[in-house]
Order: sequence, then C-alpha cells, then structure tokens
Amino acid sequence: MTTALPAAAKPAESSWEGNRPRTVVTTDMESDDYASLIRYLLYTNDVDTQGIVYSSSKYHWSGDGQGTLFFLPGREYTTPQASWRWTGSRTIQDQALRAYAEVYPNLRRHDPRYPTPHALLSKVKIGNIDFEGEMAKDTEGSDLIRNLLLDHDPRPLYLQAWGGTNTIARALKSIEDRFAGTKQWPRVKAAVSAKAVILASGFQDETYAKYIAPVWPSVRVQNMEAGYATWGFNCEWGQGNIRGLPADRVYFSGEWIKQNIQIGPLGSLYRSWLDGQSMPGDPLDIFGDSERAPSGWCKPLAPYDFLSEGDNVAFNPLLDTGIQAPENPALGGWGGRATQTTTSPNLWTLARTEKDDTGADVENYTTLRWAGAAQNDFAARMRWTLTPDYRDANHPPTVKIVGSGTVRARPGSVVTLTGLARDPDHDRVTLRWWQYQEEGTYPGIVTITDHGQGRASVTIPDAEPGQTISIILQGTDDGEFPLTRYDRVLIQVF
Repeated sequence: MTTALPAAAKPAESSWEGNRPRTVVTTDMESDDYASLIRYLLYTNDVDTQGIVYSSSKYHWSGDGQGTLFFLPGREYTTPQASWRWTGSRTIQDQALRAYAEVYPNLRRHDPRYPTPHALLSKVKIGNIDFEGEMAKDTEGSDLIRNLLLDHDPRPLYLQAWGGTNTIARALKSIEDRFAGTKQWPRVKAAVSAKAVILASGFQDETYAKYIAPVWPSVRVQNMEAGYATWGFNCEWGQGNIRGLPADRVYFSGEWIKQNIQIGPLGSLYRSWLDGQSMPGDPLDIFGDSERAPSGWCKPLAPYDFLSEGDNVAFNPLLDTGIQAPENPALGGWGGRATQTTTSPNLWTLARTEKDDTGADVENYTTLRWAGAAQNDFAARMRWTLTPDYRDANHPPTVKIVGSGTVRARPGSVVTLTGLARDPDHDRVTLRWWQYQEEGTYPGIVTITDHGQGRASVTIPDAEPGQTISIILQGTDDGEFPLTRYDRVLIQVF
C-alpha cells in the first residue's frame, strides 16, 4: 500500500551530519573503476574521504621501471617495463578531479559538505603498484593507511579495495613490523583489528589469503563480489541488455545513460558501451570501440548501454540513505546484506538470495532491489553538476519513523507506527511500509496495515521470545528523478 503525503516546508537534514563514515579508496583504475569513481565523487558529501590510492591487482600493474621480469605460476610477463595493462598514475588527478573542480561550484550549492577539489587532490597517493600482490615495501599510499589506522580518531576506517588488497596489506605489515614482539603489540593489534574494515570488490590478488587472513584474522573483511550481478560488467550473452530487475532496466539502457549520466564535464568521463572512450595503457579496453569490441571477452550491447561500475559494491554500504549501517553488515541497504562466512578470519559475503514482494526467492536480490533508486539518485546528482540554482534540481527527502529504532512487543499484540517525510523541494512523498524479512529472525510474514498519512500497524504473530521483525518505511518523492530514502524499526518479541 502507498500513501502520498504533502511535503513539509522544512528542508531535509542529514541523519549523520558530523559522523560520516571514514574511508579510503584503493584502486587499480581500470575502466569500471573509472566509472565507479565518477559516481563516487558525487557522493563525497556523504562520506569522509581520507585517501584515494593507486594500487595494483592481478589485472593491472605498473612494473618497477627497471625492466624486471615478473613471474606468476603458469604466466610469464616480458613486456619492456614488466607492466601489465597499467593505465597510469595521473588519471584521477588530471582528468577526474579536474572535471570535479569544474562542477564543484554547482555541487556545493546543492550540499556545502562536498570537499574542495584541492582537499581531494591532496588525498591522492601512489600505493603498491609495481606488481600483482606486491607488498614488500612502504609507499605513500600504505603509509597513509598505516597512519590512519594508528591515529586517535575513534571511527572505523573503511578500506575500499577496488583492485588488490596489497596496499592495505602493506599498511598492516608495517604496523606488525613496528610493534610485533613489543609489549604494545597485543593492544595495538586489537585496536587496529577493531578499527579496520576492508570492503573488497572481490579478491584481486592473494594478499588477503596469504597475509591478512592468517595474521589479522579479527579484521572484518567483506567480499562484495556477488554485487557484480548488479554493478559488474554487462555483456551480451544472447539475451540483450537484461541488467537490473525488469522494472529497472530502463536505467541501464543506452538512451537513459546517454541522456542523464554522460553529460557535462564530469559525466562525459563516465564509461558506457561503444562510447568511443578507452583507458590509456590498457590494450584490452576495447569496450568503446565499435569495430574492435565484438572481438573482446565481453561482447558489446547497444551504444551507451550500461557497461560496468563493479566497484560501487565497495562504497554503496557507506552512503546515507537512512537505513545505512556499515557497522552491521547483517542489515541491508544499497550495499546489500551480508552474512558471516567464517569467524576466524572474520569474513562476510553478500547474501545469495532474498525474497521479493511475491515471496519468491530471487538471486542477487540483496543488491538488485535497490538499483532503480540508486540510478535515479545518480542521475539527480549528475544534474546537480550542471545546475547552479538549488531550486532547479531535485534533492532527496528525509524519512523518519517516530520513536525508537527498536520496539518491544508481545505475540498477538498490535504495534502502531508513525512515519514522517520531509522534502526540501516541497515535492510530494509517497510512503510505503514493508517487511525486510531477511533482516529479522522471525521466519514468517507479518501483517502490515497501512492506515494512510504515514500511519501503519503491525500485527505481531505467534513468534518466539527473542525473535525480531524488521519493518522498513520507504519514501519516494515525485521529482524528475524520483528520489528514495528510508527508515527502519526492529520489533523485538518478548
């Protein structure tokens, strides 16, 4: 059920102003990293970016500049500088941040929390890039991460691995080298293990398996690779462009992307199918070339169709949507819902299936269910880059369930909930209540009665004491790009 509420006059407020998640991006900067970076820059108002660090992976490395040959089991690389598909160490500074600087005055009018171009530029560092899995030496990038892990900021440090985890591993190794064998080591290791959270876009080298997992088993690591089903490479396997749920597929079409994403100084750098662009230094990046693309490993779709933003999986859990909970990966949101795979090492992976509105189990639904909202949000923010007047663009509403985030109730009782929506553009906001079945421990479906005007009641079933029921309030405005935010209440049965 839905109910349309009139917009309140008061502007929306961030639910976590002054407490944004602290994060470092590490990236091997291939084509899908670049597309993800364009999106990420539009969300730097939501996060506290402490570093953007070049790193290597099994797909990309720079070589050491000495003509050293590099060997891996079953593979031998003999290029003159022993590099492999390396796209350089200036793309972020010379292209992405230069375009960000052009649009920054407009972005700041829509949210003054956007960091200055100079602030972001100062955080770009070169990490461990010489070879796949190289973590033998300290670098500017690993030093940055090491120092952040050892500083006095109490917030978690979310370490995004868009490529390999080797620069992160080097930072941890330098801490081990400094403190192992000292009286401080148990305390330091415990503190760093509690502070570091690795959000990995898959494991793109062996440093997690060979170093991080055995030496730092208490560090929480989330393997987000399953999110590629929503955000990874979109190839033609004879079915056409079927990315996203059926209702959301328009947002992955070339017509929509060309019109709404690849616009302006920043958006024009975004990558899509057959758009004429390529990453320098990468001979396998033929996705933009209409003549060469059909010979590649990933067969082309129509011009400007969604190509790949595989590394969105690493930062979507951090974005401010109202139900984001990066400290608790068992709760869902735009980044998906994860389950703990092993306790030692502390490894989490995305849930394989979740139930849709019909009760059917849908593979990869934990990320697919949010894709339409995320795409509309991306388009609205890209429009901010071209819109100097706040009144001429759309901005997300704030959605709030009145009262505590946790409610206690007995079996057979009825819980009454009240929701509020505020929209800074005075748009109408449509509210919908739904049960996020997998977030709760009660295995069944509860009855939610929508009374309109933001009021709903939940009939508590014959549940066992201690079981929980998660109820989501979702609000979507009626702007040009409908924007959606959420709130959550957890009902605890006693």
